[in-house]
Amino acid sequence: MEQQFCQSCGMPLTDDNRGTNADGGRSEDYCMYCYKDGAFTQDFTMGQMIEFCLQFLGQWNVQAGCKLTPIQAKEQMLQHFPQLKRWKVKDERPLSEKATHLLSQCDNVTVASIDANGYPRPVQMSKIGAKGFHEVWMATSADSVKATDFKANNKAGLCYDHYGDGVALRGTVEVVTDDAIRKDMWQEWFIHHFTGGPDDPNYVLLHFVGTEATFWINGEFAHSNI
Repeated sequence: MEQQFCQSCGMPLTDDNRGTNADGGRSEDYCMYCYKDGAFTQDFTMGQMIEFCLQFLGQWNVQAGCKLTPIQAKEQMLQHFPQLKRWKVKDERPLSEKATHLLSQCDNVTVASIDANGYPRPVQMSKIGAKGFHEVWMATSADSVKATDFKANNKAGLCYDHYGDGVALRGTVEVVTDDAIRKDMWQEWFIHHFTGGPDDPNYVLLHFVGTEATFWINGEFAHSNI
């Protein structure tokens, strides 16, 4: 019998690792790691799936008796994956829509301020809210270096990525102290940082709005003004 392969991740299919259809029957096309109860378990682009699979290259090399490097494995997957059933149909969504979905997958972003000496200062922060692909809300202390930087110079950079897909933005940051907005954006875990709750005077918001974007999503590169 000819060897079958998962039409999502490319792993060999056996009777023991098949996914399940909505009716509970075994899938003829997908493995249990990619497909369960008639739906894909990961909301990936093809590029993200390749990056995800590369995590298991060491294990695969041992099982297959190979010695592929990550670069070699990635090149092979880039050739093979477009032939798989899941990836044959091209994703025709505009990049802005793909980027919006990408941002929804990210819990953290990296935001860069400009310090007093004119150098960028990138830091990772929790994303607490977003609109579209280019508007992000974060929380910080009023006396933080970030807040001080942005009060002096509101120019900013922000980027986010997930399994190889990424967006880099240039724009501005507003330090928000409005009581109504602070209360609306408050999250319970903030209490570990701001013991006074949503009225804590040291609790402020950073509101980033991008004006330029560079996209790298599923192998597609583009730069545009917003």
